[in-house]
Amino acid sequence: MARDALTHQAVQGAARAQRLAWLKAAAQIIQPVQQRRDVAGMCVMYKAHRMQLLQLAELRLNPQDRPSHATREAHNIDHKVTVPLARTEHYLRSFLPRYGRLWNTLVRQIDLHLTTSLHAFKSGVNAWLQAELTQ
Repeated sequence: MARDALTHQAVQGAARAQRLAWLKAAAQIIQPVQQRRDVAGMCVMYKAHRMQLLQLAELRLNPQDRPSHATREAHNIDHKVTVPLARTEHYLRSFLPRYGRLWNTLVRQIDLHLTTSLHAFKSGVNAWLQAELTQ
């Protein structure tokens, strides 16, 4: 009887260890909710600015003005957007200011916005955001 109880405990312990190992592996695959929101928001920005979708024309932000002198970032100025000024903390966290700033950061750091397919852009943004989180 005691032997059966020990065997049962060993089987339960092994099953628990397998569940914990699976959960640890799944935690590395599952992304934080905010990262998924950021990827989706950046895809909307890509569709509005790069693909020029008519349905998203209201979300299209104006391009930044050209500087009066040469700068290191002059080659990306055509792709940057003018982020609307926010007077309240509530509006600062809304779609256009948040993803306008994130879009400009993406344009400044990498040339991912020049990709031709939405899938490649989405994969690249996902990797870029993951790298930003680990830094």
